[in-house]
Amino acid sequence: MIKIESFKLHSLRNNEHFQFISDVDSLLVSFNASTLGVDNLYPAFKSALSTEDITLRVVQGSSKSKTIEQLDKLRDQIWNAISLRIKAYQFSPLSDEAESAEVLKRVINLNGDVRKLSYNEESAAINSTITSLLLEANSTYVDKVGIATWIDEMKKANDQFQTVFNERNVELSNREIGDVRSVRNQVDPLYQQIAEKINASVVLGTAPAETASFVSQLNEKISYYKTTLAARNGRKKKTDSDTPAE
Repeated sequence: MIKIESFKLHSLRNNEHFQFISDVDSLLVSFNASTLGVDNLYPAFKSALSTEDITLRVVQGSSKSKTIEQLDKLRDQIWNAISLRIKAYQFSPLSDEAESAEVLKRVINLNGDVRKLSYNEESAAINSTITSLLLEANSTYVDKVGIATWIDEMKKANDQFQTVFNERNVELSNREIGDVRSVRNQVDPLYQQIAEKINASVVLGTAPAETASFVSQLNEKISYYKTTLAARNGRKKKTDSDTPAE
């Protein structure tokens, strides 16, 4: 019997994520969570999905939501660029550059991958990292790897994000509001636990006959989204390669 394919949900856009999790929910209802042996996890999963639905509807109702998503994407890109730059300099043939990269790597790793945090947590983590990077003690290291201007850009993007995010909170102050990413961070571990438990039953040979059809249908949906993500990444790489260097 085949197992549920591994699938990292964090790359999905909000609407895609909600649709995928909703599809999973429909399959769990159709095949019966109890029969599949995940009835102990299903109530929390269903509750988190309902919260995501409400939060997504509220957030999409704000005129500032698209700007927030764009600014969040921008600060994520800058963070990733800085991280990759530091990583590259770790392999520099010049010892002072390699040593500088090692020091800066420890600084940016203190908060882990900030791109997976909730909006407010990411804002705080980026602020903390910027403060550390701009310490006098780190100025030489920053200059060695050439990220001073990138740090400035990350601070600008983070400040702009927080300003618009706060403005949206005021705009929605009379409505129920939540952080979609924070809710997704609650849903995703529950989905992974369900998938792992079902896969474990397959490996142990204790899965009921219905599990094979459930897994097959779920893998079809996973395959669809993997194809979507691969196509999107392919278009992005082509766009990046077509952009002339300045």
